[in-house]
Amino acid sequence: MKRYFVRQSIGFCLVVLVSGSLGIHACKSGSSDPVTNPVTSTLPIKPLSNGLTFFAMGDWGVLGLLHQQQVAGQLETYAAGLTPSFLVMAGDNFYQIGVSSVTDPQWKLSFENIYTGTHLPSSFYVALGNHDYQQSVQAQLDYGRQHPRWIMPSRYYSQRITINNQSALRLIVIDTNPFLEEYRQNTATFPDILQDTGKQVRWIDSVLANTTEPWKIVVGHHPLYSVGADHGNQTELLQQLGPLFQKYGVHLYLCGHSHTLQHLPPVGQTDFVISGGGGAPLGPIADSTKAQFARSSGGFSVFSMNADSLRMGFVDTNGKLLYSWQRARTR
Repeated sequence: MKRYFVRQSIGFCLVVLVSGSLGIHACKSGSSDPVTNPVTSTLPIKPLSNGLTFFAMGDWGVLGLLHQQQVAGQLETYAAGLTPSFLVMAGDNFYQIGVSSVTDPQWKLSFENIYTGTHLPSSFYVALGNHDYQQSVQAQLDYGRQHPRWIMPSRYYSQRITINNQSALRLIVIDTNPFLEEYRQNTATFPDILQDTGKQVRWIDSVLANTTEPWKIVVGHHPLYSVGADHGNQTELLQQLGPLFQKYGVHLYLCGHSHTLQHLPPVGQTDFVISGGGGAPLGPIADSTKAQFARSSGGFSVFSMNADSLRMGFVDTNGKLLYSWQRARTR
């Protein structure tokens, strides 16, 4: 992959060419410095007592351009006040075509040189997105074996996380890419996409069936429901995963893919959150009336949870709290 940089006195423009075709074309006028918004120790969202906090975002790896660096700066600001236990990265980790190896320059340009804040957590739980499938998925698995901060032990995995001495969370990170027929029919672009999705469904079923933790959160890249004009509902996931979420009482499904911030109406006791504002070009909203909140904005989500409640908020690139919501845990 070739990268061509053109710098101008009034800003910058990046063009990434992939096999002779345009991959990313991102231009920004004005100063290239990130927008800063000093936030005092009194942040607009408060953590729940006797709980844990974590952050989440997807669709982020754009070589530090567009709004990726601004989001990274606000992650650090909020981390300084909230002390998150971990960060969820919901796929599309490297635009435009993933990484080729553990030494691909994008590791530094899109990850290592960006998320440098000293208050950021030491654990990043990472999912795979469709752009990651266009080169080496194995490289992202191998990178985690050398860099413990990058947690991706396999294409799908689960982790028990302690909240306090009375409660815990079961975090289940899935790989939604092989379920989508449009990718399966395009093995030239997604050479590693043909997998046994039935095996993954059985694994998800088994994990949920045997989960004893009070909270159950599933992370994937693609949404089941979305009001984004860039990416809407995903039929394959609705059919194959939706019934499992309802059967086992999943509390939250967290994803990206639509380059927006959305909180969709719950189905049963499952809330659906799209946090796709990590850096990639923003997508429009098709119909915000069908969502509890929907905004075409860069940013990330903040979650705080204890034994009884879950609190969530969307934070934009300037550190503004756009939306907050809280729910009680059921069954």
